[in-house]
Amino acid sequence: MANIILDFDGTIHDCAKIYVPAFRVGHKYLVDNNYLTFKEYSDKEVISYLGYSPKAMWEKFAPELDSKIQDEVTGIVYEEMKRLTKDGKSVLYNGAADALQALNDNGHRLFFLSNCARNYMELHRQAHHLDRFYTDFFCSEDFGYIPKPEIFKSIKEKYSGEYIIVGDRIFDLETALVHNLKSVGCTYGYCEPNELDRATVLIPDVSQLPQAVEKILK
Repeated sequence: MANIILDFDGTIHDCAKIYVPAFRVGHKYLVDNNYLTFKEYSDKEVISYLGYSPKAMWEKFAPELDSKIQDEVTGIVYEEMKRLTKDGKSVLYNGAADALQALNDNGHRLFFLSNCARNYMELHRQAHHLDRFYTDFFCSEDFGYIPKPEIFKSIKEKYSGEYIIVGDRIFDLETALVHNLKSVGCTYGYCEPNELDRATVLIPDVSQLPQAVEKILK
């Protein structure tokens, strides 16, 4: 049995389906109110911001904006994502639910860890009935948006045992590298080329996750 820490967006949740259109709503608000000049962003550019905490995303996207404006637009983007989720636009990757269930059936404990706000986590926890899979839920807002390797220390204090890290971005892999843990890199997510090269195992489809975990534990 292992404790498996799973990223959500880009690992279990195909969040581009709701993030890209919500980003465009927020960007339009900034342009319409003369906070930013118009620039065309491709879907690929927008997706590159996925995996960051809100604070880190703004530092990458528009660090010159006042923090109050950043917070306001973060709220606008979240409300649009919330609306899309309630409209059924939020989807897990095909095969993700089966993979999570298989990990449970194999006796592993699953932990949700995302660089997100608590309300975002709770929204998707409810929408996708995630309690059927996960032992516990952790989001970066509850820890002041500190990096995932720091959040991991609190998880380890609460739950003993062997850990495996699963994710699609370097923010996930860093937890494994800092704490000398095994990891599964999800190349079907939103990683850049070679971003996950140091993962223990790479998988191109979420359906391969149970097999990857068992391979690591052999």
